[in-house]
Amino acid sequence: MEYRIAQILNNNVAIVHTRDNKQNIVMGRGVVFHKQKGDLIQEENVDKVFEIKDKNTVNDLTTLLANVPLDFVTTSYDLIDQVQAKYKFAVEPYIYVTLTTHLFGAYQRLIKNEEDVNYLPDLSDTYPIPYQIADDVITGFRNSLDISFPESEHKSIALHFINAHTSESINEDKNQTENDEIIKVVQDELNRNGIYRTQPNVNDYDRLLVHLKYFINRLNNNEPDSLPISEGMIGEIENNYSQAWQIVQQIKELMQEKLQINLSLSEQTYLTIHIQRLI
Repeated sequence: MEYRIAQILNNNVAIVHTRDNKQNIVMGRGVVFHKQKGDLIQEENVDKVFEIKDKNTVNDLTTLLANVPLDFVTTSYDLIDQVQAKYKFAVEPYIYVTLTTHLFGAYQRLIKNEEDVNYLPDLSDTYPIPYQIADDVITGFRNSLDISFPESEHKSIALHFINAHTSESINEDKNQTENDEIIKVVQDELNRNGIYRTQPNVNDYDRLLVHLKYFINRLNNNEPDSLPISEGMIGEIENNYSQAWQIVQQIKELMQEKLQINLSLSEQTYLTIHIQRLI
């Protein structure tokens, strides 16, 4: 099979036309080096073909590849594909970006010997399949890239799959005005606290925006919270991340006042963790 280049994203990634007139993303080491739009790529030079599933796929992948090595991205994407097929466990497309970003951050902490405290509860009794998936993902990274993630990553990986689990596609165009207002409330409150998107924090800031985008999708699709939050967990987060927690409490009040949106405890927890990284 041959692919015709529609757009070059970098030397290793391109958007291509297939024979059935669809557009996919192909990845491979130097796959478009010295090539230009309209040239052909041979199948044997491609490591990974990724379907363009929604309008955010290209932008999300471009942002991801600016910060994460290609072999790490392709390994993560392959494993996400494999576990969905193996366990018949469909997930929203955003997990390719959010999980890969999370795992690369965990890998960077691992090579720096930085301790990563994980306050997430163990939900394996309630959600056994996502925890089996987490085992497969960790095993896959160990076999493919010789990366041995710590035991604490099981909970984090499982939670990504719990939250992204779906049987329906995301309606991305629904209530767009309200969607923009939700993001504006968060950004305005961050700015009021002196937190802006800067070069040193760009990765963490973009992770927050990705999280908000899919919080909005869950809201629009009336999906229930999937993470039960205990009083003990809230106490730990409030004590350890007090400044971030207070910012989130103000965001919660503004969303209720301006948009009549109730921010759940689990969503408050996620936002606190994201904002703490920025702080």
